[in-house]
Amino acid sequence: MKEFPKEKNHFTPPFDNDTSPADGCQEKTLVNNVIQENMNTFTLYSHCISYKSRKRGNSGRIFKHKPRGKITHFSKMSRFRLFELLAKIDNNLDFQPIFATLTYHHGHQNLKNNTKSQLHNFLVQLRNFDPDVQFIWRAELQSRGAPHYHLIIFPSFDHDLRPGKNYEANISQIWHFIADPKSYRHKEYGCKLVVIKSYLEACSYISKYVAKQEMNNTESIEGKHWGCSRNLPVKVYQRWHCWDEEAKEMISRIRIWLMNHGKEKYADPEYLNIFNDTTAFINLKDTETFGFEYYSWASLDPL
Repeated sequence: MKEFPKEKNHFTPPFDNDTSPADGCQEKTLVNNVIQENMNTFTLYSHCISYKSRKRGNSGRIFKHKPRGKITHFSKMSRFRLFELLAKIDNNLDFQPIFATLTYHHGHQNLKNNTKSQLHNFLVQLRNFDPDVQFIWRAELQSRGAPHYHLIIFPSFDHDLRPGKNYEANISQIWHFIADPKSYRHKEYGCKLVVIKSYLEACSYISKYVAKQEMNNTESIEGKHWGCSRNLPVKVYQRWHCWDEEAKEMISRIRIWLMNHGKEKYADPEYLNIFNDTTAFINLKDTETFGFEYYSWASLDPL
């Protein structure tokens, strides 16, 4: 097992770390913000660290962003972004999220635009029931060609998933009246809800259902294959700013941790370097050993 290199001298920022508008130091704070924008940034979430490189020319970048074309399938990049989004969700929510699966009956045919409009109607009515609800959705085709939807729902109030109670009753009823109001069987089996009790359980549902790679018929799904609400419960636990040399040291420590925990492919220098904006999937508690405070300046941004 590789060990972290010995710590260097503590990183000293070229500005006052205690300045704030409340102390009458607006000018110094403005200078701090300008300098901060030209530094490398590490942001710590519940289950990942995101790195954003400072502003520099494109000549040093390995990966170049291409113009977005027509969506034809659920790509590996989409899958990565979905896992990245989940890793940024607050780990200590007031109410446990819900994993929902919305299906159609066996006689249903995929009418492309019609099914997406039905999903939209479902989300609108879900918000009427719970105005502050947040969600992530994913469209998928069944083997018989009919679409179904997987959602992770973040309720804004306590829920009860016993039969006939609260969220289960309301969500099932909403989907039933949208998808097939004439079928009692669809009302009973068209919506399945499961309470998500932990991040690992959420990842399991994501891997098995939401983020799995589709093998065929993906062209039958019009437009986006997944989406989310705007105000998901994402929480930033810490943010650090540093110059290039310190960023290299911090990235080196992340790479060592990944290699020691069987994640060598994510530690590839071609992927994890100071030129690329990247994300490493690391739990919050595991970052306590990194010693980032020795190489960076903690952000003044309110978290």
